[in-house]
Amino acid sequence: MPDQFLIGILFGFIVSLASYYARFLDLSGAVATFILAVIVFGIGGWPWTGPIMAFFVSSSLLSRYGRSRKRQFDAAFEKSSTRDWGQVAANGGIAGVLVIVSAAFPVHDFYPLYLGAIAAVTADTWGTEIGLLTKGKTVSILTLRPVDKGTSGGVSEAGVIGGLSGAGLIALLGSFWYPDFLTAIVVVAAGGIGSTADSILGATLQAQYECVVCGKGTERRQHCAEPARLARGIAWVNNDVVNVVCAAAGAAVAWALMII
Repeated sequence: MPDQFLIGILFGFIVSLASYYARFLDLSGAVATFILAVIVFGIGGWPWTGPIMAFFVSSSLLSRYGRSRKRQFDAAFEKSSTRDWGQVAANGGIAGVLVIVSAAFPVHDFYPLYLGAIAAVTADTWGTEIGLLTKGKTVSILTLRPVDKGTSGGVSEAGVIGGLSGAGLIALLGSFWYPDFLTAIVVVAAGGIGSTADSILGATLQAQYECVVCGKGTERRQHCAEPARLARGIAWVNNDVVNVVCAAAGAAVAWALMII
């Protein structure tokens, strides 16, 4: 529908521009968000746009909330709270593909899978941000031994509850257009399991480096102005790759639960 795509172009431009000036996105992230917004709104309209907008806005605000307290963890993460195109693609790419596939194969219902993908990345982001803000203990998802906050694969009680709350928000929004209680439960479960897969991958295959100057662990290839040493994981498996897997896992879990 040409009119809907025109509205999508205007909508995407406004959202991208506002997010760029709010420093939620850098220039590459703003361009990627514009493209994604045109695809999602142009094809799916508000039923598909509402949930992904809720993820983006809530995650951006959470990333900025308590910045003074979270600044001490900045060096542990590969990227900042100002998202680039890679982060936009990693978190929203699977959802965008599902929108296109749903238009290509309208006889199949891809909406629950779409919600599952968004619920997973929302749960992951909310869990991380809320976990950094709280004082509770953070443990490795594999060994349950205490680890520093911000460590890949680390989970906390507050983070888990926060993550499920994020998934619940996506399920709630989706229910306005898909009013089925069972599907809402599926979406929350997909979000929780998808974010758990993210944590497991973060604790195993995601690249983790050690600074050769200060000895701190980090996701960054360079720390203290020096190349960092790969301590564990695979070099090309960075946080963006892990987020793609998180979204894909959320969609896959939603699909599996819907056909049971």
